[in-house]
Amino acid sequence: MDKSNRKLFRIRNHDSNGYWLTDDRRYFEYAHLQLAELEQVTEQVKQLWPASLDKTIHAHEHSPELELLVCKRDLLSDSVKVFSAMAVEGFLNYYGVVRLGENEYVDHFERMGIIPKLRILLLVCDSLAVSDTDPLVKILKRIAQRRNMLVHPKAKELSGYIPAEERPGDKIPEAAREAVKDMEDFFREFISAVPQSSHLIPPLK
Repeated sequence: MDKSNRKLFRIRNHDSNGYWLTDDRRYFEYAHLQLAELEQVTEQVKQLWPASLDKTIHAHEHSPELELLVCKRDLLSDSVKVFSAMAVEGFLNYYGVVRLGENEYVDHFERMGIIPKLRILLLVCDSLAVSDTDPLVKILKRIAQRRNMLVHPKAKELSGYIPAEERPGDKIPEAAREAVKDMEDFFREFISAVPQSSHLIPPLK
């Protein structure tokens, strides 16, 4: 039996020396910047809304300026949710490469779903078993669900016409605020679970 390709593997320390390229901190900052802009644009929309805020308006009732602002508001809300998820997933990929090295991480972890990735990374790197009820996993599930609804859009067949007032949708800017809060809470829970990782995590607000 040929054993020449076998080698002893050691997991790196949290503070291992090295050089890494990662975008997780940039995405973290983007989520915060876009949430701040979303809050401003939402207020502008409210000021220009030609009816009470709980009323839907028809196309002929709004100006091109209001139409553009509403589009920008919705775009920012979606962007906050996506970048919040990208910051978390980017961090997990970064953490895995720091602890395991890029080659081993890419071979064994990179293509995993985000929930299994978190659980197995913690198990392998930190001897920490987390269940589906763990706060880290519960927060990450919410983050992943928001992202998947946007980046894996699905169509639904309806039995009939649904007025705009009755169509499901996120509250704006509340949904984006929740996305940023979940992102921050995930990082705080990760530090709580693995205190040695705090220097790897984006500066929390």
